[in-house]
This record gives sequence, C-alpha cells and structure tokens, in this order.
Amino acid sequence: MATTFDTNTTTQQWMDFLRTIDETAQNLDERITICQQLVIYSTLPVKTMWVDTAKAEAAADIAKGEITTVEAAAHIAGWSEGLTLSGFHKVVRSFGTLAVFTNTVGNAVEQQFEKRISWHVYAIYYKDGVLGIYDPSLAPSTERLASCNGITLAKALVKSLKGKGSNRKLTEVWCGGGGHDGTKCQEMTRKWIVEEIVTKGGVDLGNWDQRDGWTKVSF
Repeated sequence: MATTFDTNTTTQQWMDFLRTIDETAQNLDERITICQQLVIYSTLPVKTMWVDTAKAEAAADIAKGEITTVEAAAHIAGWSEGLTLSGFHKVVRSFGTLAVFTNTVGNAVEQQFEKRISWHVYAIYYKDGVLGIYDPSLAPSTERLASCNGITLAKALVKSLKGKGSNRKLTEVWCGGGGHDGTKCQEMTRKWIVEEIVTKGGVDLGNWDQRDGWTKVSF
C-alpha cells in the first residue's frame, strides 16, 4: 500500500493495488465497487490495435534476444488486461463505482508510430447518476468538461452514459484535483484513492458539493 507509483508503474501493479483496495472496500459500511482493471480503451478496435502492436514489439525483441518469453508475455498482458469502455459499463453499479482511467495525451496513433507515448492517469467515481472525476492535472476554475485537457476517455464515458443504449443515467459531472503539470499523476491518483477508501472509508465519495476544490461542470 505504501509503494510509490510513477511512470514506470505497470498495469499489473495497478491491478494488484486495486485488488487490495477492493478488499478494504468490501469491509466498509458504504457500498462501493472497485473496478480492478485499468480502463484504457475507448473501443475494442482501439484495444486490438494496441495489443497487436505489443505482440509485434515483443516478438521482435525476443528475436533480438533483448527479452525472454516470460517478459514478452508480461508486456502483452499489460495491454490485453486493460478494459474498454463497454467492458467498464458491465461493472458499473449505481450504488457507487470507483475506477482508474488512463489514456494517451494527444494523438494516440502518432505517438504509437513514434514510440513516444505519453499517458495520463486519473480516477472516476459514479453513483446514482453523478460522475466525479479526480484529475491530478485539473486546471483551476474549470467550468466546462469540454475545456478539460487530457481526459479524453472520461469524456467518451460521459458521451456513452448519455447515449440511447446506456442503462445508466447521468445527471451531474463534478471535477476535482489539480496540483501538478508533470509526471506525478499516477502517484497522486493512487494517494487520492487510498485517502478516500482507506482513510475516510468512502464516506466522502459522491458528496462533491460539500468538498473544497470540486466544481460542477457543464457537459
């Protein structure tokens, strides 16, 4: 629980952390579902693209003798174990669902081609039609979801919740966080989750209108 997360933190390490958080959440008075997989992809074709690329990279590195087959399998699993938004919808519960989202910052295809991928990590909490987004890079005085940078997957979630095929309502979106403009989003997100679940026991989740630094945004 005390491990510091950074840009080298793997998908598996996040999943191990979320499983530990889920064990704590199950003993709380508050009913909270912890999504134990990172939500990474907007659609299945996008996921397929990233996983296929990971497989090709792993095969090339094995052929060059740079990694073992075990290391290659771990590399591929890091991509294949991520959820799509449709997969996330299957685990969302109206009584309260906490998840970690991560998406590329900027053009994902261009970054993949150049092999210089920049990721952003943040957390979301959904309860009774209200979505809270904890974004470590949130700009001060944000009033519109459209003006939030770097959370494209959360914006796609909002769009999907508003869609005709969604069985979940969406009435409000709140944003909070901020505090950095560099590479600390993984650790800040981890610490926020620990504080909300382990320290506070989940009682403050969803009470965004009573919390400093949280703003209701138009969407």
